[in-house]
Amino acid sequence: MEKQSMLKDAEKRKRLLWRAAFLLLLLLQLLLLIYYGNRKSGFHEDELYSYYSTNKTAGLFVNDREWLDRDSYRNDFVVLPGEQFRYGVVKQMQSWDVHPPFYYYVLHTVCSLFPGVFSKWLGIAVNLIAFVPCFFLLAGIAYEIAGKGERGIRLAFLTCLLWGSSAAVISGVMFIRMYQWMTLFVLLCTWLHIRAVRRQKFGLSFLIPIGITVFLGFLTQYFYMVFHFFLGAAFCVYLLSKKRIRELLAYGVTCVSAFGLAVLYYPASMSHIFRGYRGTEAMDEFANTGNTLERLQFFAGLFDKYEVAGCLAAILLAICLLWVTRSYLMRRQGSTGIHLAAGRQPAEIWLLLFACTGYFFIVSKTALLLGETSNRYMLPIYGLLLFLLLYFLTEPLTELLPKGKKTAWILFGVLCAGVLLMNGISLKEGRVFFLYEEEKSAMAFVRENRDVPVVVYYNSASESNVWRLSDELMEYPEIYLASEDNTDQLTDETLNTSGRVLAYVADHESGTACLDRLLESNAKLTEYRLIAEKGLWKLYELQ
Repeated sequence: MEKQSMLKDAEKRKRLLWRAAFLLLLLLQLLLLIYYGNRKSGFHEDELYSYYSTNKTAGLFVNDREWLDRDSYRNDFVVLPGEQFRYGVVKQMQSWDVHPPFYYYVLHTVCSLFPGVFSKWLGIAVNLIAFVPCFFLLAGIAYEIAGKGERGIRLAFLTCLLWGSSAAVISGVMFIRMYQWMTLFVLLCTWLHIRAVRRQKFGLSFLIPIGITVFLGFLTQYFYMVFHFFLGAAFCVYLLSKKRIRELLAYGVTCVSAFGLAVLYYPASMSHIFRGYRGTEAMDEFANTGNTLERLQFFAGLFDKYEVAGCLAAILLAICLLWVTRSYLMRRQGSTGIHLAAGRQPAEIWLLLFACTGYFFIVSKTALLLGETSNRYMLPIYGLLLFLLLYFLTEPLTELLPKGKKTAWILFGVLCAGVLLMNGISLKEGRVFFLYEEEKSAMAFVRENRDVPVVVYYNSASESNVWRLSDELMEYPEIYLASEDNTDQLTDETLNTSGRVLAYVADHESGTACLDRLLESNAKLTEYRLIAEKGLWKLYELQ
């Protein structure tokens, strides 16, 4: 009895140490995310649209040869006192675009808690809120599949270490859009299915959370249904193989009902998917068979560069060699004296493989090709892909290497070092994006010169691009809007009598001509110089 009690105490201490290790890892990763959040100095245009479409008050309109004061402009990016928690407006705004509303509900809720505040930290905080449960769900998935015990714990730790400290995942948290929340529902969906298979429990304790996940996942990002379709299809085949017909029918009814309720709640979703510009673009790309290999290579290259520091080929080669070696030794184990287990891989692995493969293929075929920022579309399955790589790498190693705790800990230490090295390479080479640190100096210039008169020369063919300057334009008391196509001389007294003027010029052939006309209309101005470039815009100082 005393010996058993000592063993129980030892196991309890071990569990507590592992829990402390996971919590410490999570804390360090949150600090890393906050560090990069502090470095974020600008916004992607989609991020600015997140704030605008979430907190809109009156709407933004471009009127040629008119002044626009700071408050009437800035008020459309913040929640004003008395306008908190207006979820109906949020839903309506998204129905006019091509996205479902749930993420914007969350962002609007956080912004409503800080009325009148425009800050990158509100959007980053929304993603951090989703990051924490993603961490634990990914750990839970790895632990369930790898088997409860030391191996499962180590594999879960390695997966979370590689995932949460990778350049792509850090970038995803920095990107103030819905993809971190979609990751949450993809991982929750995976964990629920894996847990149900492990425990062989497919009743209400499984069906109700699955229904909720389908409802919220679909209302977060439409790509969620791609993942659920493939995971659900594999799950149905599994139930069919086990002759669990009643459970299969109950599962199908639950998923279809949840999807139907989501569509009833947000009927605009169907027009977004089948008639909206993004939906039709996606269908056209999917139907084009000629681009398949190119698109698959593009997204595989993103995963390679931003998740495993360019080591994907080496990892896959190592996995192939290890499994070939294992297979060879199994066939000759009688003569070699080596004894290997002939156990089959668990069903959960095949479910995960099928779901990730299907999602990767469909999204590769239909997502926008936007360089490094296209990582956002694959972000929800990156953690699962990393787990699969680690699983198939360590599975044969644990059998081929000498048995024993010392060997297991050495392998764990080597793999941790490899993971830290890969992440360190990516971070050192500056592969975290959505930071826009190059805009820091431009913003400093704007703040130092916020009282200088400002004119924004916009291209009337794309006047909405003015709002891509939102974070800078909010700094000025007022801005003067002028179309580049209007060749008349400016008659505004402020601009024509000021000794200094700042001018934003759209990336258009008539841009410098506008500056020349401004010099002609203001005798105090003799020259202009380029201060900064931002996307489609150039900022000039005239003096």
